[in-house]
Amino acid sequence: MSGAREVLLAQIKLAWWRERLAEEPAARPKGQPLLAALAGWHGSSAPLQALVDGWEAMLDPDEPNPAALAEARAALGRGLAQQAGRGEAAETAGAALSGWSLAAMGAGQAMPTLSLPRELRALAVLHGLARRRGGQIPLLDGPLALAAAMRIGMIGR
Repeated sequence: MSGAREVLLAQIKLAWWRERLAEEPAARPKGQPLLAALAGWHGSSAPLQALVDGWEAMLDPDEPNPAALAEARAALGRGLAQQAGRGEAAETAGAALSGWSLAAMGAGQAMPTLSLPRELRALAVLHGLARRRGGQIPLLDGPLALAAAMRIGMIGR
């Protein structure tokens, strides 16, 4: 019974986030650091809302849906590319976050090498670490992983 209760609490929290993200930034409650950080998000909040939906898809204790979360993270990647003014890299950014998401949940597969612009280098690091581990977890598995993250962060691959 406590599992059902925890799911209900998580759904309530996700509903709160869904409502806040639908509001104009000026109307959002003050004092919440993540909402303050998202105040600079311009344009549609659909990628952010998709992430909330993706996490909700993971709440079913019998059948969590990692593919739905991966697609939600891909939507976020596309949104981040738009935010960075790099719309031409939106699909690549989405693929980077989708692959990382699946790998982080242990559902990884062979991943291609991706090239992302400097503004999206953080996504390249996540993707590169997941690719390096062949879709296996943990992604940060020691000093060599740190070196790989630094290399990808500096040169993009």
